[in-house]
Amino acid sequence: MQVELKNSGVVLGQGLWTCQVRENGALARQSSAWEQVLRVCDEGADYLELSSEWSAGITVERHVFLAPRDRILILADAVLAPRLTEVEYRSRWQLGPGVVFQGAEENHEGFLVARHRRALVLPLALPEWRGEAGVGSLDQTQDRLQLRQTVRGRTLFAPLFFDLSSARFCQPITWRRLTVAERLQAVADDVAVGFRVQIGNSQWLVYRSLAPKANRTLLGHNLSSEMLIARFHSDGEVEALLEVE
Repeated sequence: MQVELKNSGVVLGQGLWTCQVRENGALARQSSAWEQVLRVCDEGADYLELSSEWSAGITVERHVFLAPRDRILILADAVLAPRLTEVEYRSRWQLGPGVVFQGAEENHEGFLVARHRRALVLPLALPEWRGEAGVGSLDQTQDRLQLRQTVRGRTLFAPLFFDLSSARFCQPITWRRLTVAERLQAVADDVAVGFRVQIGNSQWLVYRSLAPKANRTLLGHNLSSEMLIARFHSDGEVEALLEVE
């Protein structure tokens, strides 16, 4: 799959976006081409969802979400296995000419740099601080941006959040994995995941159901969707940029 990202005339990424999946250490093989599942394009967002089948009964679902007004991009893969297992995931994305990834020393975020900072990159499924428990990394290997994650469960969600607004690059950054509840009980990460991202005064919510849809809550927000990407307003109200039911 070929992906190109250009911001303010600078090509940040151009080329293959690949992923590798291992189940209990065994390499899974892609057995079908990517097929389009859903495409949404309106004034608020442009969204593309693809799916492919892999060996051992694994399905990989790929998400590309761009919100031009918010100037954010989300690239994500969801790995769905038919049984409880250890899933090792690695994705690589070809960087543009002269572009390097500069990771923070104490945190997992980093910037794509071509003379100047061009994009902030947040690996939402990894903890914000490197000292926190968590298995995975975001770094540059040769001329590629590489994300690695390992989980014990039936599913894995690997999202990369890109902030493309240079006006926010010097503002405070934080993100958190949220507790998702169903029938007043917290659900496991292989059932559903939610994340809250804050950059300066701007905040977003990202939710993905990884099991059959159900009525669930996070941050007091009730939903039964497969996927939700939303913006927080200053009064705490949530405005959906994308909701896949």
